[in-house]
Amino acid sequence: MNNNILSTSSKVFQEFIGHLTKDLTKPTGKFITELLCGMLFSYNLVLTNVAARVPQQTTITAIAKRFRRHLADDWSVPELLLSNYLRWLRGRLDTDSLFIVDLTDLAKPYAKKMENIALVRDGDKGTLVTGYWCMEVYAIDKEGILWPVILWPYSLEAEGQFILRSTTENGLSENDQILKILSILDEHFCEGFGIWVFDRGFDRINLIEPFLASKRHFIIRQRGDRTVVLSNGVHIRLSDLVEHLFSESGDGLVYKKLYLAGRKKPLYVVAYHTAGYDQPVILLTDMVAENLELSGRIRRGYLRRWDCEPSMQFLKSKIGLERFAVRRYKSMQRLVFLAGLAMAFLSFMQCRCKGIRQRVNDRLRYCREPKLLWFYRLVIALQEAFFDRAKTGLRGWCKPP
Repeated sequence: MNNNILSTSSKVFQEFIGHLTKDLTKPTGKFITELLCGMLFSYNLVLTNVAARVPQQTTITAIAKRFRRHLADDWSVPELLLSNYLRWLRGRLDTDSLFIVDLTDLAKPYAKKMENIALVRDGDKGTLVTGYWCMEVYAIDKEGILWPVILWPYSLEAEGQFILRSTTENGLSENDQILKILSILDEHFCEGFGIWVFDRGFDRINLIEPFLASKRHFIIRQRGDRTVVLSNGVHIRLSDLVEHLFSESGDGLVYKKLYLAGRKKPLYVVAYHTAGYDQPVILLTDMVAENLELSGRIRRGYLRRWDCEPSMQFLKSKIGLERFAVRRYKSMQRLVFLAGLAMAFLSFMQCRCKGIRQRVNDRLRYCREPKLLWFYRLVIALQEAFFDRAKTGLRGWCKPP
């Protein structure tokens, strides 16, 4: 069974690498192949540990040194990789596909010499620690498969910000970082493609106004402290409006057409109560929500946002997103970006091997890991198969692309 999983996955991995490394040089293709392979089996992103999983005759130190050199070079590989990846992914998406956007922290509390390291809020402990912020974007395709679109870490302390291939002379604000990454994704999709779902951290007028200008369909959870304008010209606080709508209707789901001050484009607020919480969830969207059916669609779209929460936990626990040891800022950005593509392979395997889910579930029927999160179970099955066969099991993975 283990041999079967490894042999099947190696063929799919080579197909995935073929899509990614199109138009890249052979040395670069070899670097991408070996690095992604090592990431899936090493539990962390420390380059020496990643190199230890690569079935090559050279020493681990030599492989890690080559990885470090490739990551630090001035290259356009991230842009080319993203272009190749999104070109393929777009065929699995449609105009109603959900794009889930969130911000997370990469906590490095013991790091002292890493470039541009700054203070971030550790979401697990609720305290300020040193580390980096990371913007994460996921997409849900026609079959309901979750795909990482891009992971891009950044530091607000950096004098020059690297956004894939371009570099700014001055540091970008967080809003500029977000808008720049979204504009890069717009180039690969198009204006008005998909529905973009954001949490309360994106409830900022400096983001909402550019979203309206770019014709991006969005659902943004609101804090409730924003003043909005009704169709009759009345200005009202959003939380007060929602409270009034609930008292009038008595339903668990309410909606209303409104405007932002100084804006002519109509928006809609959708609010609903959830079990165990006193305060309602308030959503602002540019999509029409004039009845319960359309409002329910907005609510269901936002609820899918929670799919990205276990995905980031998976990246941190099984891929080791916080366990890296590169010092250079742009090397760190590229390493985390490539870790997102390692996760993308698992989504690719799910869509290419229709029977793989049942085979993995049969193999791990007594595993304590959550059965509903596919990424955990697939990586566990691959790693068990690898340790049964040692390095020889990965020779098929690391063939030249």
